[in-house]
Amino acid sequence: MKIKRFLCAFLTILLVLAIAPTAALAKGVAADVNEKAMLRLLDDAWADLEAIESGLLASRASKTETVFAMYNAAVNNPLVDKDSLGDLTSNGFFFKVNGMCCSYDYRARNEEHESAVSAELLETISEASAKVSETRNGPTEMNILLVGPYYGIQSSFTDQYREEAASLAEYTGGEVIELAASAATGPAIAEAYPECGIVIYDSHGGAMNGTSYLCLTTNVGITPDDYTNGWAYNAGSAAYIDGRYIQNHVSSTLPNSIVWMAICEGMMSTGNGVTGTALLEAGAGCVYGYSQSVSFTGDYRMEAAFWGQMKQGATVAEAFAYMVDTICPNGYDPNGSNRAYPIVMSPDDPFPANPDSRQTVYCDWTIMGGNAEPVELENWSLSDEAVEVYRTSSVSVTFNRIPNNANNYDLVWGSENENIATVNGNKRRVTINGVGDGQTRIYCDVMVGQDAIGRAYCTVNVLHFPDLNEAANVLHGRLEFTSFTAQYPWTAAIVGDRAVAKSGGQGVANVTSTLRLVLEMQQGETLSFDWKASCEGSSSNPWDKGTFYVNNAQVGGVITGASDWATVTYTAPSNGTYTFEWRYTKDSSVNSNDDCIYVDNVTYSGMALAEPGDLDFDGEITIQDALTLLRIALQIVEPDNDQAALADVNGDGVVTIDDALYILRLALGLLA
Repeated sequence: MKIKRFLCAFLTILLVLAIAPTAALAKGVAADVNEKAMLRLLDDAWADLEAIESGLLASRASKTETVFAMYNAAVNNPLVDKDSLGDLTSNGFFFKVNGMCCSYDYRARNEEHESAVSAELLETISEASAKVSETRNGPTEMNILLVGPYYGIQSSFTDQYREEAASLAEYTGGEVIELAASAATGPAIAEAYPECGIVIYDSHGGAMNGTSYLCLTTNVGITPDDYTNGWAYNAGSAAYIDGRYIQNHVSSTLPNSIVWMAICEGMMSTGNGVTGTALLEAGAGCVYGYSQSVSFTGDYRMEAAFWGQMKQGATVAEAFAYMVDTICPNGYDPNGSNRAYPIVMSPDDPFPANPDSRQTVYCDWTIMGGNAEPVELENWSLSDEAVEVYRTSSVSVTFNRIPNNANNYDLVWGSENENIATVNGNKRRVTINGVGDGQTRIYCDVMVGQDAIGRAYCTVNVLHFPDLNEAANVLHGRLEFTSFTAQYPWTAAIVGDRAVAKSGGQGVANVTSTLRLVLEMQQGETLSFDWKASCEGSSSNPWDKGTFYVNNAQVGGVITGASDWATVTYTAPSNGTYTFEWRYTKDSSVNSNDDCIYVDNVTYSGMALAEPGDLDFDGEITIQDALTLLRIALQIVEPDNDQAALADVNGDGVVTIDDALYILRLALGLLA
């Protein structure tokens, strides 16, 4: 009996052990089946869309007609997720299928000049792919990865980057790993990344959905999870990947590499630096890209100048400065129709607040991976002994080294009063953030090993930052404005030496940002203001523009492009209520300059301006004003913004008892 029980128990255990692997296998099979089912959904959705696209192209529909028709087809496709379609642009749109990101791009699909892929090229691709695994035991950080999905497919891509990659490999002593045409799959790129100290993307790209993407000619190896996470986009048989795809698929930390993105919109404002940030977090030392669609000619000229300097031992900062000064003194692509600014991201260079402007680069990365011999610091100084910054804004101060290539040191930055200013610094510079009005000092301790060998100071004067009413009004004006567009609000900004109102909507397509003012006016009274544009457009093509409306009727012309300040005056034709609106309207494509309009010095003739010291705005300087000012100086009461502007009577930037005594003498008639 006992033997039978033992046998039963033994058989039960065997059955459990036998079933367990089968269950695990079944689970794996189920996951694989589910993934294939999701990818089949993508294929089915794209089959429907591509059939419609083929009909449109056969009928010779224009680009605009095709894009709109494809957008409507996606809206009505039952496989496309409801409400998932993104902004419609002149080139296309993005959407989701069962939560997986997709993109339709007319330019990438239909404006490429295809040519046959030669047998010789296919052999080159095969050899290049094999090198990914062949070079694992070599000097991996010296290798050059060249990613060219359109090599052999589009004739516009020349051999310039192939030649540059070969030249760089000769300089470093490494090898070129080239992934071209359909060999440039997402997994192959991610596998090759950790083997290379220099990575060059020579392909098309695009900015959408808050990041910047590299355009591939194949979607092989990219999973539904990649699409769902948004670091990859399906484009039918093709795909897009961004920096997060690399970050989440590399097998090891990147070897302090430099990534050169010779692609359109690699650093566009709508990309928000996501790709660059992800690559830096994965271990890259420097990422280069463009803020807009760059021309082939312009990119080739900039590339030759930049890498020519790098091969002479220059730092990225030095090579970048040389490239801009010699090739594009205005800061952007000298041969393109768009203002494509080159941008660098590194531990010393965060993503710029406005990518469509000239950048100062501080990155000291060198081709040999930054592994230079220690160079002792002999002397140093800060670029500024004193700076001014507005509250909520930032200013940078550079650490000047002697010699300029010194590297055997560290810096510890601090602030004597973090309620006024805070700091965020590295070995090359510090960013000073204005926190509260007043004055303090920031300091820099110079460290060699564990020893502090000196300290440098910079005085920081944090100025009052205006609110929207202060910024839009003439000095001491008291008009009340409303940022009518909540999603793209107007804000206060500093332009040169003046506080101004700035429109919203930077980097967003097809939006309008509106500033509104409502007044009761008498016939003959006037409203005047200054305004200027800093956006994409010209007098003949005002793509992005500023307009002025009175009671919902446009008054005067538009401002666009990079205009100078202009003054406008409106005279009320009769008594009544007047609604004034300043509107910044954007089209669906390029963002240029500051991508906004500015308004300042709004003045209503029917409202008397308050004089300095008139803190109750009654038009007179009285003892009550002096008492209020004294309480402010003694910090017994907190002034509102209007009072703060009027309380600094002598204009020295602070409110003191001297200001109160001066007003008291005026009120008592002791001063003229």
